[in-house]
Amino acid sequence: MYSRDEVKALTDKLIDMASVEAVEVEFSGGERSATRFANSNVTANMVQFDRTVSVTVHLGARAGSATARDVDDESLKAMVAEARKRAEAARENADRPPLPGPQDYIPVDAALPGGVDFGPAERGLMVKESLDVCQKKNVIGSGYIPKVHQTTCSANSTGLFAYYRFAEASFILTCRTPDGGGSGWAGLTGVKDVSRIDAAGLTEVAADKALQSQKPRAIEPGRYTVILEPRANARFLSLMTGLFSARAVEGPVGNYFTGKERGTSKIGEQVFSEGLTLVSDIGNDILRQTPINSDGTAARPVTWVEKGVLKNLYYDRTWAERQKKAPTPASTNMSLVWQGTEMTLDEMVKSTKRGLLVTFFWYIRGVDQETLLNTGMTRDGLFLIENGEITGPVQNFRWNMSPIVGYNNITAVGRPVPMHMGESYDGGGTALVPPVRIEDFFMTSISPAV
Repeated sequence: MYSRDEVKALTDKLIDMASVEAVEVEFSGGERSATRFANSNVTANMVQFDRTVSVTVHLGARAGSATARDVDDESLKAMVAEARKRAEAARENADRPPLPGPQDYIPVDAALPGGVDFGPAERGLMVKESLDVCQKKNVIGSGYIPKVHQTTCSANSTGLFAYYRFAEASFILTCRTPDGGGSGWAGLTGVKDVSRIDAAGLTEVAADKALQSQKPRAIEPGRYTVILEPRANARFLSLMTGLFSARAVEGPVGNYFTGKERGTSKIGEQVFSEGLTLVSDIGNDILRQTPINSDGTAARPVTWVEKGVLKNLYYDRTWAERQKKAPTPASTNMSLVWQGTEMTLDEMVKSTKRGLLVTFFWYIRGVDQETLLNTGMTRDGLFLIENGEITGPVQNFRWNMSPIVGYNNITAVGRPVPMHMGESYDGGGTALVPPVRIEDFFMTSISPAV
């Protein structure tokens, strides 16, 4: 989309224009496109090309920023003048860390040709494959196939040039029975190798769930053994990644990872079940993981939790300097990898005496920030497991649970797959997440959702 040489020429020009000792430049540009289909018909093909460049001028301890979309000389000069004006009027900030210099980044090939060229024609073929399955199964399919192809760069006057280009795609599908009484979900998100997306296979899964979830029977609320499929587990995991901030742990408030004495942490202590090993793995062959931290420094692999033991916290540069520690070379905002096993979902079901198979969580809301207690609902397929077999659908539940509690009750971990952790599917945040079995998961009441 934007070559390294093209972006380097632009950032160098802006740094020269600023004519100050300390200046930072940020560049972002590329394509966001998608195909939507609903009621077994294509409803939209969308594409957006965008470009943004910003400059931050530092005048001693004061700084000012400005942004532009046009990159002609007149627009760039106006942007630099606006940033300087804002810097002159800004308050001084004595805590500003020094600008990072040149970095040694781990090579990551995140813009594969298949992902870069993944356009309406390729997405249309996926839609046809999916709808052929829907027709065969007599279900109604609705889905979303987003693609992101972006170039980003951070540069500064001390020699930093952090150029990165990536392309990724996703396939997300919900199938419903014609009467609306059954619903099933399946998806794969944020993969840079689009050949990993099996549209027909995913549709088979969603369609079968829709057919099998019809006429659910009511069972009593209570504490259940649950198997969270990857999408449900990814949403559950997202509720606790903020715990890893050293600033939050060691600051005046603290959180679950804070030690018995203020200013200390539980690093080295068992805080979860042995089934949780969570890392930031730069250069993963499935995810687009950036080798560049948000401040332009080089990212490196970090183990956050190893077999339930807390290994690291995230120290940003400012907090690290204040605490006289080294900054952490990655954050949990970057793509995460939950290291799983080769256990399949079927094997996990067969080893479960009685429990619930959960496809999807939705409408998750916080209840208590201190304990990370959250509430949400199941949907798109909830099934009862008895003696190692799925015996039928059950009505959906509202649940109340904290990942702190849930991840202390893990009894099985499966094979990780790429799955987005947030509510949307076309931004950053895809992780490798396995299905997990959790004991004593609290289903509080019946939900009328399908």
